[in-house]
Amino acid sequence: MRRPAALLLPALAALAACHKAPDAPQPIEGPIPAQICTETRKALDTLSAQGGVEFTDKGEATVEHAIWLTMTPGQRDSIARALAFRAGCASGRQSKEQEVTIRSEEGMVLMRRFVSTRVDPQSVLEGGG
Repeated sequence: MRRPAALLLPALAALAACHKAPDAPQPIEGPIPAQICTETRKALDTLSAQGGVEFTDKGEATVEHAIWLTMTPGQRDSIARALAFRAGCASGRQSKEQEVTIRSEEGMVLMRRFVSTRVDPQSVLEGGG
């Protein structure tokens, strides 16, 4: 039993030496693409113009509590993502963990989370954002 295993190990080592492991994916660096920044700013400015919500370029927002309660979880997630991208655009960099904090008009924290603003340039070119 030991003999075939002993012969197999050198063969596997030789085979492994012939095949180079793929390169690790490169981290995405640099600013968020301008197209995403423009679309994000427009969307948040439109929401803000309707009243009851205010956004900063630092990943913070104030939302009237009554408005927050009427939002679906998907709408809340969309606002958090947009807010994270707005902060990333203002800072000029992508982030694996952009902090987002949304408070009520009384200052109560409604949501605090970390959102990735990493963007695949190919998906932007293809219109996938």
